[in-house]
Formats: sequence, structure tokens, C-alpha cells
Amino acid sequence: MYVLAFDRDWTVDVNPHPSREAVPIEWVRYWAYETEHEVWAIGNQDLVDEADIPGTVESIRRRDGDIDALGDRNEFGNYEWWPEREARLRILAELFPDADEYVVVDDLDLSHVDGWDHYHAWDFVELVRDGKIELSIPSSDDLVPDGGFESADEVRDILADGYVFEFTYRTEEETKTHLVTHFEPERPSMKPLKGPPAFWFETVGNEEKFSVRLPDIESVHPVPYERLADPFLGAAFAAVRSQLEEDAETVDGETLREMLSDSVSNPARVEQREALRLAMSTLQHREAERELAIEAVFEVIADEPSTLDRKALRTVWESTKDEPAVLEEYVPELASYASQESPCQPAATRCLMEIAEANPGSVLEAVPAVETAVTSGSGMTQSYAVYTFSSVAEEYPEEVFPAVPALITALQSDDDTTQTNALAALGKIASNYPDAAEPIVDELVVLLDAEAKSVRNNAVGLLGDLAQEHPDIVIEHADRIAARLEDNNVQARVNASLALLQAGEADPSAIRAQQDQLESALEDPSPEVRANACSLIGNANVPVPIEELKELEANDMNDTVRERAAWTITRVN
Repeated sequence: MYVLAFDRDWTVDVNPHPSREAVPIEWVRYWAYETEHEVWAIGNQDLVDEADIPGTVESIRRRDGDIDALGDRNEFGNYEWWPEREARLRILAELFPDADEYVVVDDLDLSHVDGWDHYHAWDFVELVRDGKIELSIPSSDDLVPDGGFESADEVRDILADGYVFEFTYRTEEETKTHLVTHFEPERPSMKPLKGPPAFWFETVGNEEKFSVRLPDIESVHPVPYERLADPFLGAAFAAVRSQLEEDAETVDGETLREMLSDSVSNPARVEQREALRLAMSTLQHREAERELAIEAVFEVIADEPSTLDRKALRTVWESTKDEPAVLEEYVPELASYASQESPCQPAATRCLMEIAEANPGSVLEAVPAVETAVTSGSGMTQSYAVYTFSSVAEEYPEEVFPAVPALITALQSDDDTTQTNALAALGKIASNYPDAAEPIVDELVVLLDAEAKSVRNNAVGLLGDLAQEHPDIVIEHADRIAARLEDNNVQARVNASLALLQAGEADPSAIRAQQDQLESALEDPSPEVRANACSLIGNANVPVPIEELKELEANDMNDTVRERAAWTITRVN
């Protein structure tokens, strides 16, 4: 038994030397399939697939039991480590210590590797033909398979031109014909077969996988998509999807568009899950068919969405986030999914959020659905919905006004971003739609006693913002706001003092009624609260002991507090 190690370039006739003879690839296959010799690819690893022989990866696997030594592969398919050519030969010698001869055919000189006989291809071919190297070569009859094809390349060419095939082959007992799809097995983990090239197929319908060697193949005929019966369409969709994911540019555009168009015009004819998967792969790999794929998703997505439907909507969002206007025509469908608790609700709401940010007016009909998403959705769904309202409220506050109770609810979220966006939306509504201010203030006042400090802080802070334009409405609740001057959270106390400052001019008597809280605030640990308390006392002429103000003027550690105290003393006097 020989161990034969072949380089590829300038060695085998798939890429011969421009002026020298190369080893016919039929010889390499013959020695690998029809003899007991061990035949390996040790140079360019393309020869592994071309000749269906094992290569360097397989030699490492057989030596170590795994390929961990090679490390990870980078984006170009290269491993972290790759043995030098001499080392590759030594590995083969270790794997087959009882071989009679070790022969390497390579355009590089490897004669220095112990135990190996090196030949250039042109010398090797001549010596084999002359019988000086004891290797038999195939006769011309041996090179023609017994079946209907003379070479594996003929079969590969046919398989490259279709997706579903009428396939006839021989077994020991009979000739069989199936409707099949073709697939490639995993490489290089799969050990190449000893014998002629084998092709792998999966029957359409029962999904049985099997392989057939070249001599047993009688015929392979692509079946055009339009000739397939409805029960077999799913297999065609799956085959096109597989090719999209492996090599998108080779997918026939006309066939792809026909499949997607069928999904839109006749969804009952196609298998829903395979149609969705094909549309998703199209969105990920083919820009030219994007809009048709989006249309297909919305046409075949289930009335009761599943996890796959959720993934499909998420893929739609990912493919359009830089151009959300593409989705404007699907706002009604997105609103439908956003309004119901289902796996699709988060993705649908996120799509509406992106559309609203780019063009708020295009989602007005979805406002009721977004309101539902605010109150019933999960954390992320609520966050997307609240941000949608924040975008719409800038230009269309009256449209979002009915959702004020939902936004008030969102203020109580544990998520800081959701709280912030709810505040922004409420502020925009109140600022741009005067009729909304009073009901919003009434809702916010209820939250002043909330258990969560962030909710109290945000509520009293927004009251301060609203007081800038609607002080007469906010000052009506001076008692409730002043009570926050005794809050155990410093930010709530600061926000309360600011809210009273903004609203106080509308009714100084309401500020004077808070004398006890303001007098206590002069001793607050926060210099901002102390300074604001001084201003409130001075503005409304609140009767507090002058000695307390003089103490602040003389001894407070904060410059602003001392200045405000001095000013307040002049006002009170």
C-alpha cells in the first residue's frame, strides 16, 4: 500500500503548469476509490472537494481525535494554526506507519523530508506510464461510469440549475425515481467515501436523506417551480432559502420573485412556515427583492403569531431601520399586532416607533394600538410604545391626548428610559395642547405620594415644567407639592421647591399657606432646597422669623444660599 500525497496547483490537471504535464485528476480519484492506496491532499485544499479525498484537516482529526489544534477560523475561513507542508507529510507517515511507499507529488521540492519520495508532476506522470513507479492507472473504460453520466461535474452542473429534481437511480434490486432536493454534507468533518463521487439528496414529502454514487445515477432533471404541485412547494422554498444562505448571488432572481409573489397573491397555496423563512432569508441576503419579501411577510404571517412570526417581524425591522418609510403602508398591520399580547407585539411596536421617529404623521391611525402596548406590553414593548408617543406628541399633541392615562401609568415603570420618554411625551402634550394641561396635572398629583421615589421625583419634576406655562393650574395643588419638601429623597425635595417657584407668582397666598414647610426647608441638607425656600419666602412675603434668615446670611456654607437669604431679608423687611 502506498501513501500518495498530492499538491494541487501545477500538480493536478485542475490547475496544471502552463508548459508541463500534470497528474490527471481521474488518476487521483482512481487510486483513492478503486485501490487500497491512501490518497491525500497536502497542498491547496480545494483538491479535497475536487477529487473527494481527505486533506490536512482530516489528518489532524485522525491523529488527535479532534481539530482543536487548528484553533478557530477567521472570516476568510483560515484557521489560527496550519502545519507546514513538511509537518503535513510527517503526520501522514505517523497515521500509516506500515505503508510500503510514501510518495509526494508537488511543484515544491520536498525531497528533504525523511522517508518520502518527492516527484514533480511531469516526472511522476512519465514514471507511472513507464511502469517505473508501481501504480496502476485507469483504462479509458474505467473513466466512464456505468450510469448515465461520464463525470461528477455533469451532475453538479445540472444540480446548479435547479432546486427540485426528478431523480432516477439504480439500487441492487431496482431502478427508483423520486422528487428530491440536493444538499451538501458537512465538510471537512465528514470522511470522504472510498469509491466514486457520491451525491446527497432529500426526498420531497417524507424528507428521507440518502446518497447515491455517480455510476448509479440514471438521470437528473430540474423541475421548474411552476410545474410543482402544491404539496411540493415547501421543498422548493426550502431549497431556494438554503442557497440564499450559502451563496445569495447565485439564486435565480426570477424564481425567487415568483415564489415571493405567490406568497402574496395566493398565500393559501404555499406552506406558511417555509414562505416566511424564505422571505426572512431574502431580507437578510437580497436587497433587490426586499420590498417584495416584506409584502410576503405581512401576507403570510399567522393570525395567531408564533415564535417564527416574531422572528419574521424582527427581520423586517432590522432590514428597514435605516429606511423606515418602507413600512408606512403596513401601519394598519403593525397596529393590529401591537394591540394584542402575542410574540409579535414587541417587534410590531418597535417598527411603529421607527416609523414615528421619521414621520410622526404616518402612525396616527395606530395611536389606539400603541396605547394598548403601553398598558399591556412587556418592559421593552412599553418602552417602544412610549417613545412612539414622545415622537408623535411633538407635532400632533391632540392625537396623543387620549393616551395621557397610559403615559401616566408608564411613569411608574421601573425602566428609567421609559420614565424619561413618558415625561417627555406628557410635557409635549401639555405644552402644545393647552386643553391637556389640567387633566395631566390632576393625574400627576396623584403620583406625588407614590411608593417609588423615581415616580415621585418625575411627577413633581414634570409639575415644575408644566408650571412654566400653566402656573395657575399647578398652584392649585400647592399643598400636595409642598408636602414633598419633607420627602426623604433629596431630588423630590429639590423638584418640589422648583415647582412651587414656577407656580408661585400665580397665587402668592398659596405659597404663604405653606409657611411651616418653608420654614423647615431653610434647614434642609440640600443647599438648592434652602436657596429655593429663601426665594419662595421673599417672593410671597411668607412670615418666618427674621432671625432664621439672618443665620443663613451669616453662616451658611453655600454662597447662593447666603445671597438668597440676604435678598429675602430685604423683601421681608
